[in-house]
Amino acid sequence: MTRKKGKKPVEIRNIINQVIKKLDTKTHGQQGEVIQAWQNAIEPKAIAHTKPVAIKKNILTIEVDSSTWLYMLSLKKKNTLARVQKDLGKEKIKDIRFRMGEIS
Repeated sequence: MTRKKGKKPVEIRNIINQVIKKLDTKTHGQQGEVIQAWQNAIEPKAIAHTKPVAIKKNILTIEVDSSTWLYMLSLKKKNTLARVQKDLGKEKIKDIRFRMGEIS
């Protein structure tokens, strides 16, 4: 890819910030709201082992750091979904999916 003559290169952090702003507007700026609803819905010791990572087609995807936590959360999924829906609304979150991932 070539740069137009006279144009300065764009810093990567500026590009990343633009992408993050676009992603945030797609979720209607609700990232903090979703994280808070998730933390309210699960038991406190599970918070350190999970992380909400995406909402696509009204499905909340949660990364979990071990198969043990994935199994335990799957067993409680129905009640957890009801609590999240209570905070965010049934129209925003229709389901929760768990997947293995790295929690940082």
